[in-house]
Amino acid sequence: MSSLESRITKQQGRFALDRSLGELKRIYQALFSQLRTDSEADIDESDLLLDLQIILQREARAEGVDTSTHSEWSRFLGDPSVTSCEQRYADYQEKKLQ
Repeated sequence: MSSLESRITKQQGRFALDRSLGELKRIYQALFSQLRTDSEADIDESDLLLDLQIILQREARAEGVDTSTHSEWSRFLGDPSVTSCEQRYADYQEKKLQ
């Protein structure tokens, strides 16, 4: 694929994204991190974020990852700083109060 060709194609008014698993993980993390930094972000329930999460969780389970365990899910996504659910919730609650 030349640098001028797009890995995003359009057919019948719909767009298809041709990306690797690693690239999908980075896109998901970028969208999810927006939720962490902007409590007013409207991507929380967006179809794209949810679709990415479902696809990535399927891939993770296929690799033997327990996606119900936050630390395993984070490691699958490549997050180097795995924080416990309890700490993440406490951080979230503190941020809401600010």
